[in-house]
Amino acid sequence: MKNLLKILTLLFACFSFSQYEVLHINSSWNQKYDLDLSGLKHATVKYAFLEDQTPSFRQQIKSVPTILVFDKNGRTRGQWSGGIALKLKVTKEDIQDHINKLIELEKN
Repeated sequence: MKNLLKILTLLFACFSFSQYEVLHINSSWNQKYDLDLSGLKHATVKYAFLEDQTPSFRQQIKSVPTILVFDKNGRTRGQWSGGIALKLKVTKEDIQDHINKLIELEKN
């Protein structure tokens, strides 16, 4: 019984492992333009307010909202920004497609 429980735990850990991290950064005054990223596959989604970040990080973000995709090594593998309109033109499906392409590239 203990061995079965260990095996199930290991299988669950393997399947719940996310290959990518998606960071959605926005400002509290611009929340109406947040993009709902729940349900993205192969990714862990985190939301953050720009005003809660360190000054050095804030300087790197040129506009809000911004979405960043990081691989398991912390490298940026995708980025989308709202630009002067302060609204993203990318969809959740576009981000999922990008993640799927990254996974395909890793297989080759």
